[in-house]
Amino acid sequence: MLDEFLIDVATTGGVLGAGAELSPQEWRVRLGGAPLWVGETALGLVQDYGLIEVHHLRGEEDGTWRPFGFVIRVDRAGLTVAEVPPRIAAAYGVVSGPAGFAPVRAGIEAAGHALDPYVEWDSDAAAGIVRFRVPETGVGITVTERADGREGRSDGQICRVSRFRDFGQDPGGDRRRDAAR
Repeated sequence: MLDEFLIDVATTGGVLGAGAELSPQEWRVRLGGAPLWVGETALGLVQDYGLIEVHHLRGEEDGTWRPFGFVIRVDRAGLTVAEVPPRIAAAYGVVSGPAGFAPVRAGIEAAGHALDPYVEWDSDAAAGIVRFRVPETGVGITVTERADGREGRSDGQICRVSRFRDFGQDPGGDRRRDAAR
């Protein structure tokens, strides 16, 4: 179920037990298959698995790809079987269709986590796009509050769930985890 998958990502900070620390090769193994598309963009390396996009930045010192983060692309309605990584489908079953924020929020809070509203560079409350963060995991959730007739969207629907290292919605998240070890 999609809701169960999103609750697990939000409360653990990772996908199938893995956070934003994996290399491109480790993500392939973790998700159980090759990406549908891989390319370099202005922002770095993107591995697109359909439901999940994984991002890496080129290391300044040695030029290797260093982990940056991942995005669960819930806004891609009607995902096909090929667009859901095999290990995600095996663990959660059908993970497509719209995801309502209310049941996901209830599951996150039932697991003992809070949700804090936050503003990011592309947040637009006037356009009905709002964001929440799970402080303990650094996971961000983007919600369409008012769809205003936009195709494929409805009020209270989750668009994306994401976690990034170093930038975005997880300032210091990896330092907190490292300090706990």
